[in-house]
Amino acid sequence: MKIDHEELLARNPALVASAFWHVAHRHAGAAKGEPPILPIFFVSAAMLLHRATVTKIRAMQFDSGILKAIVEAPDLLAGLQGRVESHADTTLSALQVGVASGLLVREGGDGFPRFRATGGNDLPSAIRDLDPPVSHVLSAAKRLGTWFAMDGFDAARRQLNIEF
Repeated sequence: MKIDHEELLARNPALVASAFWHVAHRHAGAAKGEPPILPIFFVSAAMLLHRATVTKIRAMQFDSGILKAIVEAPDLLAGLQGRVESHADTTLSALQVGVASGLLVREGGDGFPRFRATGGNDLPSAIRDLDPPVSHVLSAAKRLGTWFAMDGFDAARRQLNIEF
């Protein structure tokens, strides 16, 4: 039986919360401790819930960046705005699970709220060492966190041609 990538993740906010932990952890590591803003999680969910995007991103280098992924696979942009919008509920549910479980901490301040990864340098082993396709999603999430920090959200938003 073939596992439907989107269904696997969309029906499991705990899994998406784990991916968001990686986004937040890698973002803070690449952005001098600054946690990612809320819109980054909406875009990350839209990309992580898309099998072709995960397949492309997980195999790329951490220093590649979003622009290189788009140049190499421009079809990744097809439908991205719609996916950002259609997966909004999944994004919010995953953030709620992440905060409630202690994986993420919400931080206020000016502008959008930010979400910081808690704990050490990795997830607990019970949710860390998972088989594909889950491990592929977590690998892609690590890269997205790094890339959003490297490029900045406004630049990434323009490169991805999405609006908020």
